[in-house]
Amino acid sequence: MFRVKSSFKTQLEIRASPFKVRDFFRNLTNFTELLGGVESIRGEPGGVMRWTIATDTPVGLVRMSLPVRQTSPHANVIEWSPAMYETQNLMRYSLKFEERNGTTQVSVSQQVDLRRKRAWDLHPGVGLMGEARLSSALQRRINEAIGEFLERVKARLEAA
Repeated sequence: MFRVKSSFKTQLEIRASPFKVRDFFRNLTNFTELLGGVESIRGEPGGVMRWTIATDTPVGLVRMSLPVRQTSPHANVIEWSPAMYETQNLMRYSLKFEERNGTTQVSVSQQVDLRRKRAWDLHPGVGLMGEARLSSALQRRINEAIGEFLERVKARLEAA
């Protein structure tokens, strides 16, 4: 089994109400507009949302289709987990919101796990790199994209 994995975790303080911040993150259009690499997010039957993400890697452009579903029943948490039937492109994205002295503390966590029988099933050039090198490149790209996204989110919400 060939696996490429990455994860991202951080906390962000935004000078806005938890309701405003949570509503912003619930609107998936904000992800396609502000998060680099997210080409589209579209709804499917059964409450599944399919995120199509493209990222440059040392072997070229890799496009992923990640079907997810909402999994948190808590009002202060937005959580997307892999769709029940998904076995190859797994993504979990979680946001937790806490009010603190007029600001909102946002805890962000994301994990991506791409699984294939063989490396070239992911991309023809992947076999030349290996799991560790490709995971490192994906990790770097995701960190950059989410970091830039969160800076844009903070600026937009605090300016409004």
